[in-house]
Amino acid sequence: MKRTFYFNTGVKFADYPYLYGQQVERGGTKQIPFECENIPDGATFKFACDNPNLEGYEGCIIAPIVGGGLLSKYAYFTQPLKA
Repeated sequence: MKRTFYFNTGVKFADYPYLYGQQVERGGTKQIPFECENIPDGATFKFACDNPNLEGYEGCIIAPIVGGGLLSKYAYFTQPLKA
């Protein structure tokens, strides 16, 4: 199942109230929506990059970005916490 996540640019919308491309305003900051498939509930987005094989992140969920406005190819997520 495809889900939408958001990359927070850290730019405060009040300081720079213009949106470009697929940017959206959420919680007072500019964010870029992107889509990944098969990410379990409870997983948290960490970062995005073009390399799916970074050392030190073997425990992460690494998913191709399949849609949205983020230019990176892969998103790294934490594993969901087990109850």
